[in-house]
Amino acid sequence: MSVSLSQLATHAAKAFQHAAGPVTVAYAWPLGWSGDDTIIVDGNTLPLRHCRSPLDLREALSEPEPGCRVLLVSIPENQLGQDVLGRLFRHRLLHVDRWQLVQDALDVSQVDPRLYALAWMPEMLLASAEGNRASGAAILTYDEAIETCLVPVLGLRSAALDIEDLLVACQQGAERWAALGDEPKALFRQHLTVRLGALAAALLAVYEAGNGHAIVAIGLACEVLYAPVATQTLELREARVRLEQRLNGYRLKESDGRQWADLSTRCIEQRDPIARQQDFRLAHELLNAAGAEAFVGISSVLPEALDDRLAGLGSAVNDYLRSPDALAALEAAASRVLAHRLTPSDHPGPELARMIARLCRYDAWVAASGATHDLVEDYLGNGAWEDWARRVLRGARPEPLARAVTKLLDRIAERRLHADKTFALGLAARAAIGEVPEGLLPIESTLESIIAPLARGNLVLMVVLDGMSQDVYLAISESMMARRWVSWSGQDQPQALLATTPSVTECSRASLLSGRLTRGVANQEKQAFAQVEALKRASKVGKPPLLLHKASLQQSHQLSSEASSAISDPDQRVVAVVINAIDDALAKSDQVRIDWNIESIPLLAEVLEHGRRAGRAVVLTSDHGHVLERKSVLRPDGEGERWRRQGRAPEAGEVLVAGSRITALMAEPLVLPWSESLRYASKKNGYHGGLSRQEMLVPLGIWTTGDPPATNSAAYASTHRAAPVWWSADQVAAAAPLPAPLRRGARTTRVTEDLFSAAPVDDWPSRLLQSPLLARQRDRVGRVALDPERLRTLLLKLQQQGGRSSLEQLASAIGQPVMRMRGVVAVMERMLNLDGFPIVALEQGTGTVMLDIPLLKTQFLQ
Repeated sequence: MSVSLSQLATHAAKAFQHAAGPVTVAYAWPLGWSGDDTIIVDGNTLPLRHCRSPLDLREALSEPEPGCRVLLVSIPENQLGQDVLGRLFRHRLLHVDRWQLVQDALDVSQVDPRLYALAWMPEMLLASAEGNRASGAAILTYDEAIETCLVPVLGLRSAALDIEDLLVACQQGAERWAALGDEPKALFRQHLTVRLGALAAALLAVYEAGNGHAIVAIGLACEVLYAPVATQTLELREARVRLEQRLNGYRLKESDGRQWADLSTRCIEQRDPIARQQDFRLAHELLNAAGAEAFVGISSVLPEALDDRLAGLGSAVNDYLRSPDALAALEAAASRVLAHRLTPSDHPGPELARMIARLCRYDAWVAASGATHDLVEDYLGNGAWEDWARRVLRGARPEPLARAVTKLLDRIAERRLHADKTFALGLAARAAIGEVPEGLLPIESTLESIIAPLARGNLVLMVVLDGMSQDVYLAISESMMARRWVSWSGQDQPQALLATTPSVTECSRASLLSGRLTRGVANQEKQAFAQVEALKRASKVGKPPLLLHKASLQQSHQLSSEASSAISDPDQRVVAVVINAIDDALAKSDQVRIDWNIESIPLLAEVLEHGRRAGRAVVLTSDHGHVLERKSVLRPDGEGERWRRQGRAPEAGEVLVAGSRITALMAEPLVLPWSESLRYASKKNGYHGGLSRQEMLVPLGIWTTGDPPATNSAAYASTHRAAPVWWSADQVAAAAPLPAPLRRGARTTRVTEDLFSAAPVDDWPSRLLQSPLLARQRDRVGRVALDPERLRTLLLKLQQQGGRSSLEQLASAIGQPVMRMRGVVAVMERMLNLDGFPIVALEQGTGTVMLDIPLLKTQFLQ
């Protein structure tokens, strides 16, 4: 054993304390010495000499004695004469008590006697920092001594060791373990196995085999090889045997393999994406070498597993397309994609899985329930959401999934043909007699019917997103609500605006911003907007309605100072801006898929922020929608992307449209396509001008970030276009049972309204409101208690949603701003939660309100 100079000085200091005066302290020193010729003891610098022979020792003793000194003697004591020993402290050679040094270093008074037989341990204990003790007890126990020694060996921060620490240490410290002798290794191995279980022995076996660098990767492979399904899979059982060579021949138990997998997946989740790559690569190589690469999809973290799960989802889509009975299996396949734990934040896989499940879910519901009677309401309530999902599926990958998605989209496009044609023919018939479908407002009437009444009591910011379709509006609306914007609806407000025919910018936007049917460009729109009489009456003198287009709206990719000043000016009551981001994107290559939200249109984000600061009511709308490029067919002789003159009679997918609205713009009837697969121009990302619902039904929304808009007439109510039931798997599970799936080709006469109606239930809300117990609870809550009708509305909404509903949905049900709903729910909790039972609960993270209806009935109605 080697003793450091400081340890020798400590021992010498104790010897000098027992000396009566200056003495020579000599230590038996079997080793060589290459250190200094002085030693500092208790702050004093003393001579230090190494004596290799009796002559060296006698020579050292013959030197004048200046005081205390230290000699290191490499001569057996029995070879020293009595005259020499008589001149030494205590007349003998002293021996450094290694265990005493340990006691002093670790500040203990006793050492477990079993440790004295371990001659190699004192040096390891002294090499460990004092702060590595697991306890501050006065006795150094056998187990604590071993764990203290393990701290530097395993590179731990402290001796408080667990199996996860061991796994990390085994990956990072193979060199230190390899430097140990056989005896320490055996002792440490036994101790770790007893304390941490059999898995510790397996980790050390890998460690000792030189595979410590792959120890996390082996655990990732174990997630596949020791999955529950592996016990019934011959290939995986055989792969386990092949893995044993990486474990130094160690045979893992089922439980140990799964524990190793759990440790490794937790460990890999805590690492940054770059650090993970080496372990991912090694794990995949291990599975390939073991012959288990076909089962990589079992892994919850490997990148290849995500691709495998997405390919499996593609197979499930194919199965569903063959038989709607496979819907449950498809939902399970989508859930497996969503369950992957390390999907990169920008990976489209999870969103693809959600949208595929939604489309198939809706497809099954339509097949079971049949066609709808109200095509406008159906599109706004279902079709636009379906288009949102279809948009996301553009560019799906990997290839097996992409092929299956193509078939699914073909199915959906075919299914929608009848409704698209019916809508177009009906719209053409109404246009011929000068009518507009119920619930729609002609786009040219927007300024007088919507903007002007709103401007009489509010500062208004009208945002026109050129080309925004209903599905894009839904995505942007979701983004706005996440930023605490609240949507409002006035009395008799239309469901949507109806674009002009043709629905092109030159006609539809010019008519929207002029307040009358007209054709024009940006300068003409600006002049006409400032002269709209209804807007002028709502404006202040000298501050006419102001319209800003791209040139005056944006400077160097930022909001222009003119726009910023106008929006911030409280005297400028009406400001409108036109943002062309969506329309511009449609003109570009179809190789780009944009996930629309506020942040994907930076100019929109900046405009909305200025509107929020100025306290403006924001009207978000468009001039027309669009259809996306997908297997479109080019037909000649078109004047626009999606309209043409009457040079030839309408063909398949087209309809002739006449009437006052179209002749006011084009002076003659036109032929327009109702099929989304027709175009008359060069290929683009998307098109507009036709007669599909996607193009003709223009979004309209009124938004604020605070109280509802001020009004002199009927109040605005908080509203939110809630997602259809089929959009959420949870809502589907809570809703009425889905009718038995119909085989393709079967006929049904059910309508959409029947599909979403809840199963008959008893009128327990009415009985609850008559409950004496509820009356007592209402008295206890006091004046803030919810009135019976409002409480009943909330309960019914929660019942319809299966006991779970978002704050936005509840706010819409009672016409309350979303920002106030947490207070409303808190009052509900005080009224309904008896004796600490959570009948009503709010998930703070998700904003979901939960109602335990069975418990409520038990507490109040039994």
